[in-house]
Amino acid sequence: MKQRILALAVMALPMAAMADVTIYGRINVGLENDNVKTLDGNKIVTNRVEDYLSWIGFKGDEDLGGGLKAIWQVENYILMDGTQGIPGTQTFATRDTFVGLQGNFGKVRLGKLPNPQRDMFDFDVGSNSNGANAMDIFMRTAGRPNNSIRYDSPDLAGFSGMVQYGFGENKSNTANNKASDMWAAGLNYRNSGFFAQYGYDHRTNSFGSGLDAYASTLNAGYNANNLLVTLAFQQAKGWGWGDRYYYNETIGAANSQATFFGQPNNLKTREAGINVAYSFGPLTPRVTYAKGWNVKDGNNGDASIPNSGYWQYILGLDYALSKRTSVSLEYGQLQVDKGYNNASLASNGYIDGSPTNTRINKQSTTSIALQHWF
Repeated sequence: MKQRILALAVMALPMAAMADVTIYGRINVGLENDNVKTLDGNKIVTNRVEDYLSWIGFKGDEDLGGGLKAIWQVENYILMDGTQGIPGTQTFATRDTFVGLQGNFGKVRLGKLPNPQRDMFDFDVGSNSNGANAMDIFMRTAGRPNNSIRYDSPDLAGFSGMVQYGFGENKSNTANNKASDMWAAGLNYRNSGFFAQYGYDHRTNSFGSGLDAYASTLNAGYNANNLLVTLAFQQAKGWGWGDRYYYNETIGAANSQATFFGQPNNLKTREAGINVAYSFGPLTPRVTYAKGWNVKDGNNGDASIPNSGYWQYILGLDYALSKRTSVSLEYGQLQVDKGYNNASLASNGYIDGSPTNTRINKQSTTSIALQHWF
């Protein structure tokens, strides 16, 4: 009898050790049709089963007493369609991953942490993350810098803020022997459904070039009583329409991505967007629109590059099968004006498996997806 009790106690130890660990995530997979017109006049039509940002995470905390807690999280992309996807997404700890402390002072975290633009999901809510059905151009400034430390303040009468610093750790690989660090700051306000969010992200010595890049983003709107309305504006320097990979988000060949996308650059961009969604019963129709104006060339006295903007819209309908499972139907169109020749958008997620340096003129995407949260 004593041996049985001892054996049961030993078996229970792993369960006790895991008692404070929460496992969570999202599975989101769909059928998709893409119809693309390239700048050279070719048409590409593809059909696929696509993963729309699925992930799994593990998190926990420990009460240290006096209102202080230790917090941790490890979050990972999972690719449900069996493909490798974006470089680095098939490795471990590819999303928000950190360890830190939380108390009345707010919280401090160290690890792979979101910048303030990544926190602004009110603008891109619901959209499937592929093709013309994802606001990837507008959201290209949203990232998770590696090697970063971030402080988030407590909520004070609806106001909260954050500051962040990311260490480039590449000093010996740059021509001017200066690390490509980043810093960011954000300010948020929420009250009675109304909200406003501002984020600034600054990249020093981008790719060791001696050039800096920055992004300044503002969201404002209303999210209550089944209604979501978001207005957004963003201006940036050094972030072309196709630039989504930066020195300390990329796992592996950051410099090859930089060369491919024409980074570093002195391009200056401005864009705005609106997102509206309304829920009644299990149905949520939504519409999103974004407009990018002509790009300015910082190497040529900020001269405007003719026909170098973009526009995009997404029409979506979500149907909730339960509190955690839903079906989404979407149609989107994206057009990048013919005067924009600075980047190939093909490997930016818009055309999977397209030829190198294929540049999109116009794309339409239709998709139906099944999503489950756990």
